Amino acid sequence: MGQLVLVTGASSGIGLVTAVACAAAGHQVIATLRSLERRGIIEEAAKKRGIRLDIEQLDVTAPDIEERIKELILKYGPFSALVNNAGIAVGGVFEEQSEEDVREQFETNVFGLMAVTRAVLPSMRAARRGRIINMSSVSGLVGLPGVSVYAATKHAIEGFSEALRWELQPFGVEVCLLEPGTFRTSIFFENQRRASRPLLDRSYQAMTEAVERFILGEAAKAPPPDRVASAVVELLAAPSPPFRTLVGRDARALLTLRRVVPDRLFALGLWHQLGMREADPDRSR
Repeated sequence: MGQLVLVTGASSGIGLVTAVACAAAGHQVIATLRSLERRGIIEEAAKKRGIRLDIEQLDVTAPDIEERIKELILKYGPFSALVNNAGIAVGGVFEEQSEEDVREQFETNVFGLMAVTRAVLPSMRAARRGRIINMSSVSGLVGLPGVSVYAATKHAIEGFSEALRWELQPFGVEVCLLEPGTFRTSIFFENQRRASRPLLDRSYQAMTEAVERFILGEAAKAPPPDRVASAVVELLAAPSPPFRTLVGRDARALLTLRRVVPDRLFALGLWHQLGMREADPDRSR
């Protein structure tokens, strides 16, 4: 029997394929997006798969987010599953990110996720069942240059989810973390965002260019995010789902290296992979 599933950030990338995959698996899906101007993207994807889903406007950063979730619960009924996927990334080193860049990532990736979760919990506790899937990232496990703020938001999600898991266990509500590696999505290309205050002395230019070249190269040859969507479907169906699910060959390889390789050797390997020498400030001049 299908579940009533709320998916946030469903207008593109992982959220879009996840919403479609869940509907194709027999679930009643409420696919939400910040602006209904992009609803045609979801409708076209659903049409291609021959499935139906409901589309609703939902900005996870809106001050009235809890009231909006209550409206959706009144309209569709209590959600038995929540996929917290909405998120943004601003590429660039920390010093070149403005306060707005930093706050916007935390408002969407962390505080928005928390607000949506808080809003669905009363009905899940009342039903004594529910499943919350929080979209983290391998960046929530390994911090790399050029995505320091994004990594901070995903580390926050990791800690929040682990503690929340124990708080909700007595009520039959389960929390799962999904940790994808690199998949080919619009966040790397047409939806790419860069830090808004590059330094005039270009201190980070060489590093930024090396990181961007590496990330975009990996993204270009990465698979589409269908495997992540399949993992969500599997988590919804599992009688006893795992708390953590790492998705992607690159994510597993990176995490294994970080755990078994001494920090000094890992750092040397990282700089070599980026085509840079460690601690070489002259390369940025």
